[in-house]
Amino acid sequence: MLQKTLGDVVVGEHPAQHYKTVFSRKTGFFVRLEEDGFEEPFWSEDGPELLDLSITSYCERCCDFCYRQTKPSGGHMLFEDVEMVVGQATECGVLQIALGGGNPNQHPEFVEILRLIHEQGIVPSYTSNGDGLTDKILKATKWYCGAMALSLYPPYARYDEMVRRIAGYGIKLNLHVILKNDTIDLLTSWFEEAPEWFKNINAVIVLNYKPIGRGLRDLMVKDKEKLKRFYDASSECKTVKIGFDSCCLPGIVIWMNVNPALIDSCEAARFSAFVSEDMKMYPCSFMVGTQRYGDLRKESMLEIWQSHPAFVEHRKAMQNNTCEGCEHQSLCHGGCVVMPEINQCGLFDKMKGNTVITHRSLT
Repeated sequence: MLQKTLGDVVVGEHPAQHYKTVFSRKTGFFVRLEEDGFEEPFWSEDGPELLDLSITSYCERCCDFCYRQTKPSGGHMLFEDVEMVVGQATECGVLQIALGGGNPNQHPEFVEILRLIHEQGIVPSYTSNGDGLTDKILKATKWYCGAMALSLYPPYARYDEMVRRIAGYGIKLNLHVILKNDTIDLLTSWFEEAPEWFKNINAVIVLNYKPIGRGLRDLMVKDKEKLKRFYDASSECKTVKIGFDSCCLPGIVIWMNVNPALIDSCEAARFSAFVSEDMKMYPCSFMVGTQRYGDLRKESMLEIWQSHPAFVEHRKAMQNNTCEGCEHQSLCHGGCVVMPEINQCGLFDKMKGNTVITHRSLT
C-alpha cells in the first residue's frame, strides 16, 4: 500500500486489491475507487482505515447503559503505549483515529495525544461526556481535530450553554445519542421540531443501543410504532444532518428511503478495528470482555489485522451470515455477527440485518 498526500487530500493505492482511496483531512470526505473490472474489496488487506482507540477507562458518571463499564477508579493508557499504537497505525495507513474511553479528554496527557496523532498525518477525533472540557483542551481540539462529539445525558438543558461555548472555538461538533427506550421519544420530537441550540450542531449521530456491560435489556427499543415514527421523523428532518452507526441499518432499510450509495455494511475487521486501553485489539469495541482479540504487546497491529484468528474468523462469519430471501439482504449483508438481538428487523419476522449507513468518522 502506498500513500500520497496532495495538500489536505490523502490518496491511498492498493495495487494487490486493485483499488484506491481518497480521503480529505479537512472535510472528512472518503471514497474507494475500484479499477475497471474489479469489485469493491470486502476488506483492506493492508490494514484498517479507521481505528477506534480507548485511552482511558476513567469516567465519573457510572451510567447504567455503559457497555464499557467505566468508572471513577478507571485507569489511563500509558503515553508510551499510545505512541506505539499511533506509530503502528501510521505504518498500516490508518487515516483516522477516534479516541474514546471512558471520557478521553480527561486523560492527563490528552493534548499531547492529539498533537502526536496530528503530527503523524492522521486525523484525530473524540467523543466526550462534557466533563473536563477546559479552554486548553478546546483550543487543542480546534488545532488538531477533524471534529468532536458530545454524548447526550440528562439534564438536557445544559447543552444550550455547552454547545454555544464549544461553537465559540470554531469546532465542528456532533451530538451522539444512543437510541433506547428513554431517548427515542426525545429524539423523535427533536427531529420533528429542533431545539434552538441545534444551530450550533454539525450533525446528530444516532447509535443503536447494545445491552452489554452494565447495559440493561429493557432499554432496547422494541416498539414498532415508536421506531417507525422515529425513522419517519429522521427522513423528514430538514433542520439538522442525521447520521447513524452501522447498527441501525435494519430500521433504515425498512422505514427510510436512502440512496444505496450511502449505505455500507459493518466495517469491523474489514476497514476498522478497536484498541482498548490495555493494548488489546478487537474487530469491534462490543467484543470487549470476550477472548476474541489480539495482544499488541505480543504481535504487531498488521499481524493481528491480517492473520489473527479473532479477525479472520470475524470476517468469515460476516461473509457467511446471509439472509436469503430478504429483500434488504443486498444492503444489510446478513447482519451483526456479534449481537444479532440488536437488529431491529428481527422484531418483525425479518432477517437479522445489521449493517449501516457508514458513519466513518466524526468529520
